[in-house]
Amino acid sequence: MSIIIKGGSILTPRGLVKGDLYIEGNRIVGIGKTTRSKPDAVIDGNGKIAIPGLVNAHTHVSMSIFRGYGEDLPLDRWLKEKIWPIEAKQKPKDVEASALLSFCEMIRSGTTCFADTSLFDASIIIGAARKAGMRGIVARSFLDQGDAEKTKRAMAELGSQSSLMHGKDNPVRLSAAVHAPYTCSEEILLRAKSVADTLGIKLQIHASETRKEIFDVLKERGKYPIEYLDSIGFLGPDCIIAHAGWLTKREIGILGKSGSSIASCPVSNLKLATGGISQITELDRSGANVALGTDSAASNNCLDMFQTMKIASLLQKHHYWKADALPVDKAFAFATANGARALGFDAGALEIGRLADIVLLDQAPNMAPIHDILSNLVYSAGPQNVSDVIIDGKVVMREREIMTLDEPDIIRKAESAAQDIKSR
Repeated sequence: MSIIIKGGSILTPRGLVKGDLYIEGNRIVGIGKTTRSKPDAVIDGNGKIAIPGLVNAHTHVSMSIFRGYGEDLPLDRWLKEKIWPIEAKQKPKDVEASALLSFCEMIRSGTTCFADTSLFDASIIIGAARKAGMRGIVARSFLDQGDAEKTKRAMAELGSQSSLMHGKDNPVRLSAAVHAPYTCSEEILLRAKSVADTLGIKLQIHASETRKEIFDVLKERGKYPIEYLDSIGFLGPDCIIAHAGWLTKREIGILGKSGSSIASCPVSNLKLATGGISQITELDRSGANVALGTDSAASNNCLDMFQTMKIASLLQKHHYWKADALPVDKAFAFATANGARALGFDAGALEIGRLADIVLLDQAPNMAPIHDILSNLVYSAGPQNVSDVIIDGKVVMREREIMTLDEPDIIRKAESAAQDIKSR
């Protein structure tokens, strides 16, 4: 299928240009003036700005039905008293309902690509993502907490994950994942790394999220979390570390040298009062690939990557007492190109040859005037500006109508699942 977005403004790596954006199949093949004619579809781009789709580098789509459940608790209590007990009651239909609700929210807020981990069968979320037309990586996350029987079962399941492989050209791909250094035995960590290396897939883990975690790992392993993961050969270009809010200077250097990706989740960490501020400015300078994520709608309460960009930038300015600590071009790259690189997709920028993941924004009052388009995108834009979304060359939202999903039905089912699960 071919699509032309006719007229309007296009945000390219070289700046904002006027003209047409031409898509053939799932790739961008023309930007600016084009002589191509007779496309299968024409979208009027006048009064709109085309940007690369945002990339949510860390989330849990199965948890959106817990939005507003377990408020005002620190992470440790939130997990043990609220989230893990209610997650244990979830059935496959609840996971699907939550995932589809998440994808509706992502599409409406301009997110085209995501990285997900959950405690459930990855095929449920992969199936929901395909229905929605999303791009992303999905993993079942394992933890054994020193339980030998859990370790045995988890290692067997990790070894069988190859059955979910669907090829590297698929928009939704399998990932390997383990929960965290403080909830996983070394056996499970190494098994996950082996599976990821063997299958050539991404490897996800939470690490250095709280002060308590730092000292628990230091006491048990004799090293800080990132130092420990490095010592067992866990890190590398295919590794995505979620949070990384409590890092030593040495650990920042380790992450840079290893080429690992960091998925910083500033809004969730602020809400759960984890205390540390991820030093993404220093991580970026070290050579690590910095991306951004929302975490779940249970800990963040929304999946809005525009909000995440803004808060990430403001936190760096506040933390370093420097107004230019995180320039807008860096913040936007963290939420687009860097996120796509972390997840292994040739997306995140509007360039000829790149994957056609494109978001159209209305030039509404909050987006005018345009002195600096990146400043407007990082500090002013929001889901209310998103009018159209194209993922993998397919239109998934047109003039604010989601084309791939029955949104009212999904909201009803999610509400029903949320109420039902609490009564079990």
